Amino acid sequence: MDKVSYYLVLEKRVGDFNIIDINKLDICDRYYLNDIASIDLFTCRLTESDLKESIKRSNLVSDEYINGYFKIISNKHHRLPILTKEKYDLIRDFQNNDVEISKDFKNKLYGAYKKIAEKEFKDVDFRNSILKKFNETLNKGNKHEIFEWLERLPYESIRNFYFTIYKELNN
Repeated sequence: MDKVSYYLVLEKRVGDFNIIDINKLDICDRYYLNDIASIDLFTCRLTESDLKESIKRSNLVSDEYINGYFKIISNKHHRLPILTKEKYDLIRDFQNNDVEISKDFKNKLYGAYKKIAEKEFKDVDFRNSILKKFNETLNKGNKHEIFEWLERLPYESIRNFYFTIYKELNN
């Protein structure tokens, strides 16, 4: 199985992008690998504006790309959003606040988890058991327990769930 490598890019338009070597940025404080978790670990501490200013100072892209959109691409044709400080803070605030989760939001979270479970767990009985337990956790409304369920999954799957939360909170 080929290893998937991910890259932070500035995209002028779909398919026309410039790869950003995080390790060459003046705000980089350690070495980052080309995996999704490393890129997110770096970008979740910064705003898009912070990133673009560092890219300008480091002279990593031409001016025509600097006003583009950040994406994460891979050698397997992934095209993903980036996890910025604003998004990360909103997700963490959701995890740690006492605001009750609406029934509609619970249904969206269940749907997102179900998609992940269908991909990760091939045994139908096991998957159904996991989904039942996750649904019970959702119905209790304990956000810390919900996030504990997520931490058992591979990071790429957790990331999809985070963006489901972000999109719902941002609406």
